[in-house]
Amino acid sequence: MSKRLILLTNDDGLWAPGLATLARVASRFGRVVAVAPDRNRSAISSALSLHNILRLHALGEDRYACDGTPVDCVLLGCRSVLDRVPDWVLSGINHGLNLGEDVFYSGTVAAAFEGRLQGARAAAFSIHPKGDLAEAEPWLERFLARWEAMDLPTNRIWNLNFPKGEPAGFRLCGQDSRQYHDVVEKRADPRGTPYFWIGGDSGPTYARGKGSDAEAVFEGWISTTPLHLDLSCQETLGRSGAFEQTFNGGDS
Repeated sequence: MSKRLILLTNDDGLWAPGLATLARVASRFGRVVAVAPDRNRSAISSALSLHNILRLHALGEDRYACDGTPVDCVLLGCRSVLDRVPDWVLSGINHGLNLGEDVFYSGTVAAAFEGRLQGARAAAFSIHPKGDLAEAEPWLERFLARWEAMDLPTNRIWNLNFPKGEPAGFRLCGQDSRQYHDVVEKRADPRGTPYFWIGGDSGPTYARGKGSDAEAVFEGWISTTPLHLDLSCQETLGRSGAFEQTFNGGDS
């Protein structure tokens, strides 16, 4: 294969240490072009700036800051900055884990999905908030050196989470479930006017189910989860007879 073209982005912003680590490792595999938000855009999921103009600022060779979302960055990278669809779209390394249902909110994961929709091989990377990027770096290189040998079907991506401390290795796993505490907190400003803070301070509690991404990470492994965009409920699709009887049957 000719030299790979690799598009990088994240949701922590262009100057995030995780993006610098990702760029350093990815550059060993091809030409790296970074198009990332000009500020932190965490938990913005797959938002597109449909009603706002976007500005793109070149900040050096193959390095761009965009005032839009992570998905905006991937679209601009694929459709404007680059002269062809990149071979890889890599998103991260996010400061903080993206486990279980976190993937529905994560700008990091959404950017990887957008890369896949644009036709590139794509992956999202996150690390424990107390994790060490230097310890993760050789494992990231190992993954990128080998991931082309295990292809995924259309519209699938890899979602990786690095643990706190030296990883024990990679573990193939599914999604966990998690619960956030103090999801909506009501406060008052100095004038007594109420406002609301989403997220709370205590963080999530993960079920750590057997075979899950949370179990893997908290046992010291790199959770390696294949994700797909098709959200169809296959169990219900298999009950076509019950569906016909319920919704198209003669009796009300």
